[in-house]
Amino acid sequence: MPFDSTHPRDGLNDPEIADTLSRLHRDARRDRWVFARALPSIALGFLRGRSVFESAEPFLSDAYIPVSPELGRLMYQVARAAKARNIVEFGSSFGISAIYLAAAARENGGRFTGTEMLPHKFRIAESNLVSAGLKRWADIREGDALESLEPLDGPVDFVFLDGWKEMYIPILHLLEPKLADGAIIFADNIHSFRKTLKPFVDYVCDPRNSYETTVVPIGSGVSISTWREQSKEKPDCRY
Repeated sequence: MPFDSTHPRDGLNDPEIADTLSRLHRDARRDRWVFARALPSIALGFLRGRSVFESAEPFLSDAYIPVSPELGRLMYQVARAAKARNIVEFGSSFGISAIYLAAAARENGGRFTGTEMLPHKFRIAESNLVSAGLKRWADIREGDALESLEPLDGPVDFVFLDGWKEMYIPILHLLEPKLADGAIIFADNIHSFRKTLKPFVDYVCDPRNSYETTVVPIGSGVSISTWREQSKEKPDCRY
């Protein structure tokens, strides 16, 4: 894997990055109209015990559903502190989280690899990486992530899971042989997809699976796991 450490060191304060993120977070406010169109489905889902996001899922092909600036900055800072050089994302959407993670990869002299199933989102995400000045250190792979990530070289230092929730475990299983000791895994929407993601949370909270995990109340709930093959201590995974 080619790593390139020739870059400016302005981090998220880089004008191209800051301006692009500001524009995208502003544009993402239009998601409220997506949820407005989904209201009948959301109301029916409520009666059936489903979350807002689960009920609105069929309407989300044109929605940003972005990470918040708070979560984006947290991931950037954790990746920087961990000196993560090989950063992978499942579910890049329009590329907001990709910019935060690609900025960390650039600062660490590494590379970011994202994935996106929908062609129109893939094209826009790639364009947003160009606008942020990060394309040299990043790429997004179009199509089924199980196929596009299979040839990825390891070791992988940092993973962000934010695509289809049923795929969190299969994607994690695909990446496990490639994970570096101490690799960090962020997974979003733990609370908003509580039922769907319960098997995933149970998996990363089981010490027999070599993870140490906590779930934090940021946005719609985020799990943060560390991969340690020799871990024996049972983690506290209350959520």
